[in-house]
Amino acid sequence: MNLPEHLMGYRRSDGRSGVRNLVVAMAAADNVNPLLPHLQARCPGIVTLPASYGRGQLGEDLEITLRTMAGLAAHPNVAGCLVVAFERASAERILARVTERRDDLRPLSFLEAGGMEQCISAAEGHIADLVALASRQERVPLGWSDLVFGLECGGSDTTSGLYANPALGRLSDQLHERGATLVFSEPVECLGGEANLTARARTPAAARAMLKAVRGFETIARDAGIDLTGVNPTADNIAGGLTTIEEKSLGAIAKTGTAPIEGCVGYGEAPDGVGLWMMDAPAAAVENLTALAAGGCQITGFVTGSGNPIGHTIMPTLKITANQHTVETMPDHVDVALSQQFASGVDLDESASLIAGTLVSIANGKPTAAENLGYLHSNISRFGKSV
Repeated sequence: MNLPEHLMGYRRSDGRSGVRNLVVAMAAADNVNPLLPHLQARCPGIVTLPASYGRGQLGEDLEITLRTMAGLAAHPNVAGCLVVAFERASAERILARVTERRDDLRPLSFLEAGGMEQCISAAEGHIADLVALASRQERVPLGWSDLVFGLECGGSDTTSGLYANPALGRLSDQLHERGATLVFSEPVECLGGEANLTARARTPAAARAMLKAVRGFETIARDAGIDLTGVNPTADNIAGGLTTIEEKSLGAIAKTGTAPIEGCVGYGEAPDGVGLWMMDAPAAAVENLTALAAGGCQITGFVTGSGNPIGHTIMPTLKITANQHTVETMPDHVDVALSQQFASGVDLDESASLIAGTLVSIANGKPTAAENLGYLHSNISRFGKSV
């Protein structure tokens, strides 16, 4: 596999590097979401991140939400972010969690502006400044050690487990050797494959943390009166030929390659060092991608069998499939088609090289299928009740 010496991207003032140069307007809570479509209409080219909630949250649930929003606002793919809130404190508490405050992050209060039109007008001024800042950013060479790469799968089937995930796993190992940081998640989809994970744990503490994450989802299901082995695989997984949770899990784990696993981070939490990490996040694709983005992943490789189309709003999401039906029926949603390679028994390293080539192109600016279609979304998971 011939990876180039460099990627091309953007150096940020906090020392991190991105592969997109986005200007973002983020809602701090759902009560200012209606402003975002107006801002997007008046400021073409910006990206908006609505809030699903944001008020009345407590404890760990609130902390996870604020950490995730801070991670998105200060994401390395973001050249500037305007955080719009009803009252200033809601924006400031997000920005206060950015460990190295950047001059391209700004709060705006609806109340202080004095209403919708006044707030939109003020936002337009801030956005114009942020766009000007972004326009001065130039692409520069990046090393592979600058890359934080997410690993995801969804709508899994036999082609995912037997071929596409293992091919992504081969690339994962190559990126790991080059010094990249890799993050996989969905501990619930490791159920039955725990021995595979713990055997690769860098330390006993890492092994315990991963087992705790997997067991945590078993507990959530059991407390709800649900046996996970009875509902997972899901209907689309079964239609794709997966018959047990163990089959699904071993296929999902294959995308992580063979490298040692450093530890387990929380939802939307950035890894504390290079290497391969697990993230404790639910399996729902949009929520999971949002967690990976908030954790600093600039790009995510997403293997799908049945053709899950979703991409994240600020993190290019590279769709990979070895399912011929998906390639034929949804070609506009596929970035890397491996169905012919799978059918022909092509070596996994060759298919990993195809994924690598597309990864490099996307990192260097080529839009993903989801970006081309605008099939993008962001949504943070909930971990508690509101008051």
